[in-house]
Amino acid sequence: MAPEDLASLLTSLKVAADVVEAIDDPELQVQRGWGLLSWRYELVPWGVRFLRHDGDGEVDAEVVAVSSHRGSSTPLPGTTRASRPTTLLLLE
Repeated sequence: MAPEDLASLLTSLKVAADVVEAIDDPELQVQRGWGLLSWRYELVPWGVRFLRHDGDGEVDAEVVAVSSHRGSSTPLPGTTRASRPTTLLLLE
């Protein structure tokens, strides 16, 4: 799945949780029609970071989905180290 397709799929943190579940369960990916075999995830404060790995195992894209209600004093998960295309989604 392309990063743009994943980003458009993530309409809520509930959907993000469903994607996390599907990444852990290839059969569920097939049932939902989601091609997530190259994607992994990391739980971050108030959300999840999805990382796509290329054929060499290198991360070539990331999509970060976090709660828009996380509180102004809580920093967003670090994306400053990203040397790849990164999409940040603030979800309700």
